[in-house]
Amino acid sequence: MRRFVALVPIVIALSLPFVPGAGAPVAARTADADRVTAFTGATIHTAAADRPIENGTLVVKGGRIAAVGAAADVTVPPGAEVVDLKGRVIIPGLVDTHSHVGVYSRPGVAANSDGNEMSGPVQPGVRAIDSFNADDPGIKMALAGGVTTANVMPGSGNVIGGQTVYVKYRGRSVEEMQVTGRAGAKEVLGGLKMANGENPKGYGRGKGVAPFTRMKVAAMQRETFQKAKEYRAKLEGGGKVDRDVALEPLVEVLDGKRTVHFHCHRADDLLTAVRLSEEFGFELVLQHATEGYRVADVLAKKKIPVSLTLIDSPGGKAETMGLLEENAAVLNSAGVIVTINTDDSVTESRFLLRTGAIAARGGMSEADALKAITIRAAALLHLDHRLGSLEKGKDADFAVLSGSPFSVYARVEQTWIDGRKVFDVVPDRGYQTGGFALPAGERLPAPPESRPVLERRDVGAPTFDGNTPELKGAVAVTAKYIHTEGRVFPGVIVAKDGKILHVVAGEATAKNMPIYKAKHVTPGLIDPFCSAGLSGAWNSPADQDQDETSDPNQADLRALDGFNPREPLLDFLVANGTTVVHATPGRVNPIAGRGGVFRADGTGADAALVPVGALVVNLGESSKGKSPTTRMGVAALVRKAFTDADAYRTSKPAAKNPKHEALVPALEGKANVYFAAHRKDDIQTALRIAAEFKLKPVIALGTEGYRMAEELKKAGVPVVVHPTMLRAGGSIETMHAFTGNVAALDAAGVPVTVCTGFEGYVPKTRVLRYEAAMAAAAGMDRERALSAITINAAKLLGIDKEYGSITVGKVADLVLYDGDPFEHTTHVTHTLLRGKVAYDRAEYLKLPFERRVLPLLTGGSGTGCCLGW
Repeated sequence: MRRFVALVPIVIALSLPFVPGAGAPVAARTADADRVTAFTGATIHTAAADRPIENGTLVVKGGRIAAVGAAADVTVPPGAEVVDLKGRVIIPGLVDTHSHVGVYSRPGVAANSDGNEMSGPVQPGVRAIDSFNADDPGIKMALAGGVTTANVMPGSGNVIGGQTVYVKYRGRSVEEMQVTGRAGAKEVLGGLKMANGENPKGYGRGKGVAPFTRMKVAAMQRETFQKAKEYRAKLEGGGKVDRDVALEPLVEVLDGKRTVHFHCHRADDLLTAVRLSEEFGFELVLQHATEGYRVADVLAKKKIPVSLTLIDSPGGKAETMGLLEENAAVLNSAGVIVTINTDDSVTESRFLLRTGAIAARGGMSEADALKAITIRAAALLHLDHRLGSLEKGKDADFAVLSGSPFSVYARVEQTWIDGRKVFDVVPDRGYQTGGFALPAGERLPAPPESRPVLERRDVGAPTFDGNTPELKGAVAVTAKYIHTEGRVFPGVIVAKDGKILHVVAGEATAKNMPIYKAKHVTPGLIDPFCSAGLSGAWNSPADQDQDETSDPNQADLRALDGFNPREPLLDFLVANGTTVVHATPGRVNPIAGRGGVFRADGTGADAALVPVGALVVNLGESSKGKSPTTRMGVAALVRKAFTDADAYRTSKPAAKNPKHEALVPALEGKANVYFAAHRKDDIQTALRIAAEFKLKPVIALGTEGYRMAEELKKAGVPVVVHPTMLRAGGSIETMHAFTGNVAALDAAGVPVTVCTGFEGYVPKTRVLRYEAAMAAAAGMDRERALSAITINAAKLLGIDKEYGSITVGKVADLVLYDGDPFEHTTHVTHTLLRGKVAYDRAEYLKLPFERRVLPLLTGGSGTGCCLGW
């Protein structure tokens, strides 16, 4: 029987010809000019048409596309090198309309932070080209995602942020990478970054200078453009005019040689940008456009295109609270030109196809979603005459995939620019999965072999009748695939009074009771380490209770005392299948306090399953502050705290010490200690401390866990893996992040789960099933990946007697899907909490957009369906 109806990833090296690298000398490029290569047998998505070409042929000569079409319609030239791509997919090279690759290089340290020039709010004279690091590993990571062209921009911290540069990711310098477009007979030099809303408003905070308000942001932009108009008039007047390098790019904007790429989220901010563009007559692209759906008709009428940044969850700042996954589809249906960007590293270039899948999940056709990251994106940069689609005469920029473009299991196997291979998954795997910076000679673990899933089919076909006394008030769920504890089977689940009464594998009949049908059903998902409920969506002081910074030792803190069961993010998580969370204090303090295990639908005291649980100890950069300032200091503080608590425990003084009292359960083996650590050396420190004090350690985050899998197995230590799609190289500690971490640990026999961890900005939290999906895409058996966020997590948290599997007698937390649970295009159709519908997608879609967004105030999922409304 097939498991998770989806494409199985193919791990086979392509037999493609060697071609000189992107930075090859001119002589080598000239020698290539007459080379002809024909790629045959592939499914080709041209982006010029909605339907792909089956058994297609792509002919490349001299860096250009010589022919493309069905095999029967394309003649392969004599002498051409033929590459058989049967079973593969070819798409145009992806075009990213909003990126910061090169100006925010990896690793994300101060020395590489060159995107926002914060010496003044108005910075039209600064140029991204002068910050661009052509050696940024992010470039190769982008190629690993199939991205070939990008609009690299300054950040959004300024009213006017500076000049963007359009690049192809090939060459040894930004000069070799830079490309310019054409608007008719006019050359387009690049873009100009502008911003409104909260980001530029923030410039004035703490500085005592403008702007503080949206009004002032617009006023400063208007004033600067007025100066540019007057400067242009003087230049056109023919008199002697002193050169003004700050106003020159604005004149280029007014002359149509630069496009304004305008950062804005809220609907009112979008319209402010439109007013400015109409007042001064410049070409406009709305970047982000989070609330574009609210003014789609206006944007369509005015022919204003959008470049959407699609994230998995809302929040992080007030402007993104209106996030809807339907945004792209609504705008596209209204007639707005829609493109999709990465805003790398808000989302990562290597996951741009995954981001496009969000638009498809929100209702956009897959054909339009692909165009949004290819031909339409190229058009916004005025480069569509050269790239963005696979058509005769265009640049030979394309990617070879192992499967369907928007399947989570497909991967980019090769990327080509100008007819040259610039990424190959065989030698360059580390840039796609992470691990590219590992020490010389250290190899990434190979993907494990898939393990068989046990199947079970009961004999007989029982009937469950809701009119019988036993089943009065019961509900039933029927599914083609029920997933639980590594098993998959078709069947029926019957629940009553919040518990599972029957699980039948095979044929069964349910009648006279509510019946919910689904293709796939899983247990409620369990997040074993997160900050949801403590760290809220708004990121305002009122909803941030995860970090108490008054003392590096906060052992006496309890998540229970800060957990908000009505936090809107919990409603969002329920709609995405997460039903239980282990909420813990944050990452700032060496000893952060104790977590708690909570239901996502609790409305008060009933939320807590484990009111006071594991202790959290933070190792690494995040816990190094004013005191202690080094890793040595952090470890010393932790050891002293346990030493003092151990002495306290044995001496039993009359006066109680809350901090010592909080550590005693850990010393007595009654509470786990979660050591949050990324790096290998920090994980080793955790094991040393745990052994010294005979603690029960759990490694949380565990970014480099795969580098010491045998050591962890020997110690018998579970690992709660940080999000598999974490921003690799976003900090110095995550340079060795690896999407295959979960699979490698699992294959080594280490007890493993997956968490969403801590997100401080945008998105505010991550979606647990997508993180487990990435583990599956990286080679982990899919049922084992699902177990990592259900039964394994329940066992780790000590709640497996009632949670984590679809078993008779357990709590009836069930998640229903309309497709493979791990595909990014799949929807959760229903979430049942204790046997009652807490989320119903059909009911959700009946709501007006204003009521679909994350609510400001909510009654919690326990009040009924549809995100608490």
